[in-house]
Amino acid sequence: MVFSIHDSRLTIHEIMETPKEKLKRMTAWDAEPTLSEDDLDGILAVVAMEDGDGLAPDDLDWTPTYDLNAAAAAAWLVKAARASPLTEVDPPESGIFTSKVFDNCRAMARIYSAKRNANVSIR
Repeated sequence: MVFSIHDSRLTIHEIMETPKEKLKRMTAWDAEPTLSEDDLDGILAVVAMEDGDGLAPDDLDWTPTYDLNAAAAAAWLVKAARASPLTEVDPPESGIFTSKVFDNCRAMARIYSAKRNANVSIR
């Protein structure tokens, strides 16, 4: 399987990543609040887009292509939603307010939302 990444600023290491692996890296998926594999799969399904040949995701000949920045923005919003009910100091006396986690997740969502449409296609 060959991956075609449409963003000239990517490194060789990034070219070897699958779209899901790259999304994991973009979202700190395993850091609290965590995202599941199902969360990531669902988000990728939502941001699937027309491939370089103009084929839609529901076409049998579609080359999987995703707006990974839109996916990262959506994932960070999921993380923000999971952090939203938390407002106490965690752990106690640590000085870490979990509401800051919510704020930081929303900030990351804004950053990736501003970068939408750099995409990855699999050939």
